Amino acid sequence: MNNIRITLTGLLLIAAMTVQGQTRQAFLDAAEASFAEKDYYSALHYYKNVLEFREDIAVLYKAAESARMFNSYRHAADYYQQVVDLEENMEYPLATYWLGEMQKRLGNYDQAKEAYQLYLSENQLDNPYYTESATRQIDDCDWAISQADSVRGYVSVEHLGSNINTPFSEYGPVQLGDTLYYSSLRFPFENDDHKPERIFSNALWSIKGGEGIQFDPEFNDPGMHTGHVVFTEEEDRVYYTICEYQNPTEIRCDIYYRDIEDGAFGEPVKLPGTINDSSYTTTQPSIGLDPVNGDPALYFASDRPGSKGKLDIWYSVIGDEDEFGEPVNLMPINTIEDDITPFYHKPSQTLYFSSMGYQGFGGFDIYSVYTHSLVDPYIENLGQPVNSSYNDLYFFLGEQEDTAFFASNRQGSMYLEEADEACCNDIYKAAFADLDIDLIALTFDAATQEDLLGTTVTLLEINGDETIIDQQSAENTNRFEFPLDRNRSYRVIATKPGYFPDTVQFSTRGINSSQEIVKRLYLRSESLDLQIAVCDNETQEPLRGATIQLLDLSDPSSETIAQINEDGNVFDFPLDRNKSYQVITSKRGYRPDTMLINTTDIPDNVISRRVCLDRGNLEDYLPLALYFDNDNPNPRTYYRTSRRTYDDTYPPYMARKEEFKTEFTEPLVDEARAEAEDDIERFFEYQVREGRNDMIYFIETLSEEIDKGENIEIVIQGFSSPRGPSAYNDNLSSRRISTIINQFRRYADGALIDALEAGTLTIVQEPLGDTTAPIYVSDEMDDARNSIFSVPASRERRIEIIDVRRSND
Repeated sequence: MNNIRITLTGLLLIAAMTVQGQTRQAFLDAAEASFAEKDYYSALHYYKNVLEFREDIAVLYKAAESARMFNSYRHAADYYQQVVDLEENMEYPLATYWLGEMQKRLGNYDQAKEAYQLYLSENQLDNPYYTESATRQIDDCDWAISQADSVRGYVSVEHLGSNINTPFSEYGPVQLGDTLYYSSLRFPFENDDHKPERIFSNALWSIKGGEGIQFDPEFNDPGMHTGHVVFTEEEDRVYYTICEYQNPTEIRCDIYYRDIEDGAFGEPVKLPGTINDSSYTTTQPSIGLDPVNGDPALYFASDRPGSKGKLDIWYSVIGDEDEFGEPVNLMPINTIEDDITPFYHKPSQTLYFSSMGYQGFGGFDIYSVYTHSLVDPYIENLGQPVNSSYNDLYFFLGEQEDTAFFASNRQGSMYLEEADEACCNDIYKAAFADLDIDLIALTFDAATQEDLLGTTVTLLEINGDETIIDQQSAENTNRFEFPLDRNRSYRVIATKPGYFPDTVQFSTRGINSSQEIVKRLYLRSESLDLQIAVCDNETQEPLRGATIQLLDLSDPSSETIAQINEDGNVFDFPLDRNKSYQVITSKRGYRPDTMLINTTDIPDNVISRRVCLDRGNLEDYLPLALYFDNDNPNPRTYYRTSRRTYDDTYPPYMARKEEFKTEFTEPLVDEARAEAEDDIERFFEYQVREGRNDMIYFIETLSEEIDKGENIEIVIQGFSSPRGPSAYNDNLSSRRISTIINQFRRYADGALIDALEAGTLTIVQEPLGDTTAPIYVSDEMDDARNSIFSVPASRERRIEIIDVRRSND
């Protein structure tokens, strides 16, 4: 990407060309000379003249290249298409790639995909860069198509009009109070001896949308490009760039600053050689905080050595006495493409930038990243309507976050020539309506899981430091509500006397609709607690889903306390001091463990124990339930058997988890929806998945015991939900039993077949159909939500291994 198109996007060197000479060769010579000088505007017009004489595929390709480099996307797409239609031996292999690029810039994503796919089918092995890029662009097109219904309705975008914008390029908007500062690339220099005459960039300002006024002539350097003005927070200094032409379409920039005293600009000061490098461009300054220590820092874009791609974003820490630290490449967010126009928003400590390296709509898109989370950064595309298929860059967000400005060459921008539909960036204003984002903080006793009243909940904003936003206390509720801002990181802390505090950290970044964020806080009593972590003795890995029973041996009349932890492997029990307890830990498929705890003379508030269970025998897995999708296996048949194994039915069923959530929760809202989604998630993960995993271990154990000479009889019951006729459901439950029998037969290349045929392993089948289904499970065929997608209905679609009988006869 040419620097000029990166830093000033679409610089026009001349507004019109006077054609010299009337012969085809004269036009062609002029076109080639202009193209070699990177004067793509002139080249395009000369190539058009050449094509008026006769069709020529080589000239069409050059015209396409000129139009592309001049941002005349529609003309470029037309010329590339003609090249693709005319070429016979793929003389121009990149024509299809660039055709895809131009169609993507125009927002024609389906046509863009076709062109990229054609490029890959014909040239996939030619160039690794373009192969990788074309593959990524196809994904981008699919993503962009998927975003068609995701326009952010709370954002409105307007063109600033002719007081600010011109047919040339306007860029770099910055607002202070009622004044908009920006730069415009349209000013000739009367002493410029270059032919054709060139135009230069000047810095301007506009009050309340009035006509733009140039800065003091001493500020705008004649014969150079002056732009990218940005002010310090105290408004006592302005940073800006001075750039020079390298050729008709490329410039190189350095960063300067001027101090401001009594409203007057001081002398220009060029930043030191650690920042400015005469061999490379250094441009687009922004003032912010460095992501490591939060010190003042200067962000900028540069193509200097050490860049990850083309133009990268760098920063330099600003020390005392105007010392600028060694530039640091912002590696976590830079890509192999161009990453440019950084803007640091201090209130939210968010860096906004434009890039060609992330998934986007086409051209440059605007992205944001929270600078205190760069280890695994969340890069957010600002979405439509801020982003478009064209170039969108130079984002600036006001301190109140309700107004932003940016530059774009999207449709609606002013053209230098309407016929070309090309050039230039105009400045746009984006207005952000308020979103109602609320935190619902709920406090619970960690041991009993019951509502915990009498707590104090504090909300803090994390922005390097932590700032208290609000604090609420209540004696009669465990629910606390706080309004939140978008693009913030928060911590919520719940406290109560006699309890240890609980805290949760979360973020509103990436939230683009009004919603409630529910956070549950569990406070643990300061009284003595028993904490047990359960693990697998063989693997030493945490073991989820165990059950622990706590018996108070000092008081035989007390009730046994039992806990099941489906979500993890850690258990907490409140204990009384000076007592003895018996702890029994069990889990399906494992041998139970028993230990004694005495709380006499315990100095700490927590007794921590680790209990590791050994795999058990077959009986320890009972009852073993395996679950099925609706009407599976072999739907819509009256067969009593199936050729499928359970492992044939399991993956497609698990793959429908999100569909089950969507279908069942469709009429629900807010907490009811969240709870229903959680119920379905838990069913699939803790019953369907773990049942299947236990089946694998059960069969392995079964095979081992058969090899030891055991004669084993297994009793399997089959069930169905009441949806459908009972006779059909009887057959369906039989088919389900047959899948586990098939699973036995296919285990380890038929290791159990001999036992099955010899009778040392027998299966007792008890198909029960829907006879045991609870009355509250829906049997309505027209109520798929409850009869198919509900958890109660899903639990009925199962088989159970309920008994293992042994005989040594």
